[in-house]
Amino acid sequence: MHSKLFLVVNEDRFFLSHRREIALRAVQEGYDVTVVCKDTGQRSDIEDIGLHMLDLPINPTGEKPVQELHTMRFLYRLYRRERPDIVHHVGLKNILWGGLAARLARVGGVVNAVSGLGTLFIGDRLSIKARAILLVLRLSNRSHNVVTIFQNHDDEQLFLNYKIVRPEQCVFIKGSGVNLNEYSFSPEP
Repeated sequence: MHSKLFLVVNEDRFFLSHRREIALRAVQEGYDVTVVCKDTGQRSDIEDIGLHMLDLPINPTGEKPVQELHTMRFLYRLYRRERPDIVHHVGLKNILWGGLAARLARVGGVVNAVSGLGTLFIGDRLSIKARAILLVLRLSNRSHNVVTIFQNHDDEQLFLNYKIVRPEQCVFIKGSGVNLNEYSFSPEP
């Protein structure tokens, strides 16, 4: 039986442009991959490359508490029902709600990819909302089974300063990368 890997991203478009190669490589390595994202019309593109997709009820820019709780409840029920071996959350909202859902559902392995925290966390004084988000992140991420990938040191330092993760949980990469078979090198003009 193959290990189940769930890739949780905001939208199908973002998955196809930024995480498709990771998912396809995971399939090559023997994982049963399911993409969990909002369907904006590119579901068939994901299914055409041989991946399963589930529609994620998420408002990427929304701030309505009822919608946010619905997203978290959906992920919790999904993780409890499907029992994935690993969940890979991409983006702050998915890390926030998916991380909490994974902790409550006792998912064995969690990978969080922080691709930028945005303007909410800029400045010396954080808002009440930002502090609340950091508290939930601390509750869901300080566990031995969570690894967090950072693409900039400012985000990594914020997570360390607020004790969301421990240093041994951090992995730093310089970007998501590109498939050099599709995009060839060309010198700058």
